[in-house]
Amino acid sequence: MRYRALNTGEIESIKNILSYYLSKESIENFKFKNLYLLYHRDRYDVIYATEEVLKNLRLFKDIYGAGLIFGNFKKKENKIKFTLSLEGMDLISRDIVKNYAVVNRKGEVLFLYGRDIFLSSVLELKGGGRLAIFNRDREFLGIGNYGGGDIIKNVIDKGWYLREGG
Repeated sequence: MRYRALNTGEIESIKNILSYYLSKESIENFKFKNLYLLYHRDRYDVIYATEEVLKNLRLFKDIYGAGLIFGNFKKKENKIKFTLSLEGMDLISRDIVKNYAVVNRKGEVLFLYGRDIFLSSVLELKGGGRLAIFNRDREFLGIGNYGGGDIIKNVIDKGWYLREGG
């Protein structure tokens, strides 16, 4: 495992994805200096860490990583694409103003058990495609996908940690 600072192209890719959810002002205020790339063979994880953790990281030669996985870069059809992780989306969730859904209590419970959300459980829907899912209190629940129709598909939710993550 190796780590390094993000290059300009990688930061631009991340900004492009963040613009799907955040205002320009929120993107400008985001601390990109707190991100670094952890890579090994074909795996490229973008890690978010505080300045103190990053400072301490430089003290160690062989380290697996420190911080939260903000997202990752994957090569697909000769293109490199950035995808936000569950924790990355949670980190920006307070500032999300686009592409989100707010669900009622029943939708929240079902979603956290890995189920899809029926539109009858949606209190507010803004946008489409990959969505941040919130409960009525605007607590981040996970990531869904809405392509029209009656259902928001569950991509990943915070209940995953209990069901699968150990």
